[in-house]
Amino acid sequence: MKVILVHHVDALTAEQDPQRHISAKGEAQADRLGARLKALGFAPVRILHSEAQWVTDTALRIAEKMGAAGKTAIAAYPINTGDAVAPFLAEIAATHGDLMMCGHIDYLLRAVAKIVCGDEKRKVFDFKPGNGTAVCLEGEGNAWSITWAWRQDHAPG
Repeated sequence: MKVILVHHVDALTAEQDPQRHISAKGEAQADRLGARLKALGFAPVRILHSEAQWVTDTALRIAEKMGAAGKTAIAAYPINTGDAVAPFLAEIAATHGDLMMCGHIDYLLRAVAKIVCGDEKRKVFDFKPGNGTAVCLEGEGNAWSITWAWRQDHAPG
C-alpha cells in the first residue's frame, strides 16, 4: 500500500482573498504534482483533505490532473495542528488501496513520524511550507518506509 502526504500549495493571503484560495503559483504547483503522480501511476482510492479552502483547492486541483476528481473528500476527523493522528492511522489500516492526504504541516509531520517509526514526536521528514511537497510511504501494519519525496523546487519549469 502507498500513502502519499502532500502539504498544500501556495495560497493567497487573507488580505488578498478572505477565503484564501490557492494562488496562480499554487495552481501551477498543484498541476505539476498531479501530472507527476499520474505519470508515476499513482491511483488512490481516496484523496483526503482538510476543510481549509487552500487545502481543498490543492486536493481538487491535484486530483483533476490525476484523473481522480471524484475521489476527494474532507477527512471525517480533524487534521489540523495538534489533532490526533490515530484516526488517520485507523483509516489507513481499513483502506484497501492507496491513499493520499493533503493537509497542514504539523499534522503531516506527526503522521509521517508515527507511520514510519511509531513516535509522532520524532522528526523523520520535513515539508517545505506552501510548496506542494509530497512524500510517499509504502508498507503495511507496522512496517513502513519512505520510498520517495518531491518538492516543487526540484522540478523543472
